[in-house]
Amino acid sequence: MDRKTLLRNIGQKLKDIRNSLKLEGFTMADRIGAYRTSYRHYEMGDTAPQLTCLYHLAHTDNISLDWLIVDRGPKFYKDKETIPEPPKETETLPAIAHEKDVKELLEHMDQDSLLRHEILLMFYKYKKDQEA
Repeated sequence: MDRKTLLRNIGQKLKDIRNSLKLEGFTMADRIGAYRTSYRHYEMGDTAPQLTCLYHLAHTDNISLDWLIVDRGPKFYKDKETIPEPPKETETLPAIAHEKDVKELLEHMDQDSLLRHEILLMFYKYKKDQEA
């Protein structure tokens, strides 16, 4: 899928979300922390939403970023299957395994911007949970 088509699809989904919430464009922009003109460009498919806007969509309205960006899974997080907690044994792996995994993850994040965004969103959620 080319960039233009991807942006148009995301823009249409943003418009659908806004309509389902029965909000005006300027209200939706304020809700997700975007400038009103920027939000209009997101809906028109001219530009991609900023990471902070995606974060607000996920946390304020429970919008699944998998659905929004790559059209995979349900529209809302509450409809997703619960992901089980990782086993505690991973903490006992040797340090060298962790370093290798981190290097591999960073390489993949450099190659795949969607993976980078998903991991950053998970990290921000983790930080927020830790602060609470």
